[in-house]
Amino acid sequence: MKGNPKILELLNDRLSEELTAISMYMVHSEMCANWGYGKLHEAFEKQAIDEMKHAEQLIGRILFLEGLPTVSKLNRMNIASTVQEMVQADEDAETGAIKAYNETIAAAV
Repeated sequence: MKGNPKILELLNDRLSEELTAISMYMVHSEMCANWGYGKLHEAFEKQAIDEMKHAEQLIGRILFLEGLPTVSKLNRMNIASTVQEMVQADEDAETGAIKAYNETIAAAV
């Protein structure tokens, strides 16, 4: 099924966001491990794994629409220096993702 080029572009944008989120969560996870915050390390690591699943779903959808997934593009990451900043950066990223996904859904409809 040949997909609309604009929709494929938007899906690749969402994929870039998911891949960026994976990297950010993994860095935050390892920072927490380094600081001795084991439970936070595990929580951030779990979130990274969830983002990997999202990326996998997007790749599958892009391929279904006969597009080419762009996996080499990452967006700017906000790597925090404190746990409080990490949580805020992650919340900001997730809020932005919700907005972007809603816009992509509206475009697809």
